Amino acid sequence: MGAPAPPLDLPTAAGDPWSLATLRGRNVILSFLGPANCLFCRAHVIHLIQARERIAEAGAEVVLIAHHDPELMMSKMMHSLNLPFVLLFDKTRAAYQRWGLGTVGFKAYVRPGLYLGVARILLRREKSLGHVPDRTQMGGDFVVDRNGKLVFVNRLRSFHDRAKVEDLLAAVRKI
Repeated sequence: MGAPAPPLDLPTAAGDPWSLATLRGRNVILSFLGPANCLFCRAHVIHLIQARERIAEAGAEVVLIAHHDPELMMSKMMHSLNLPFVLLFDKTRAAYQRWGLGTVGFKAYVRPGLYLGVARILLRREKSLGHVPDRTQMGGDFVVDRNGKLVFVNRLRSFHDRAKVEDLLAAVRKI
């Protein structure tokens, strides 16, 4: 930790250019999302939305990054969500690579936690988000301090090992 954050220059859903450099001087929580049909990512986004006041009180901004096209993300993962955060798109997944995020391997599908997580989500009656192309990209969560340094890094090894909002908030509060 403490290393400079890699650059992040991507378009928003509307196609407008956006850069992490514009938030220099602010603490930022970055969540790189997995496939558009990832129920774990949807649950993570919902938890971030529910915690938006606590995140703001801690002095942080939230930025979400997706690799699927905006229409697919909005119709699958973000359906029915009033998203209060910046949502960026990385169609080439170059930023995912720059931030050290890989693709899922066979081991990610055989982890017991995956099936426990799926069971918890299904018990909450979250319906399937269907099939999407290229579902192997893993996500991750990062906290970047106001000086552009990484203070928290969680690169997913499986679909269900997202950072908890409390852990992200604890990292922001330590800054």
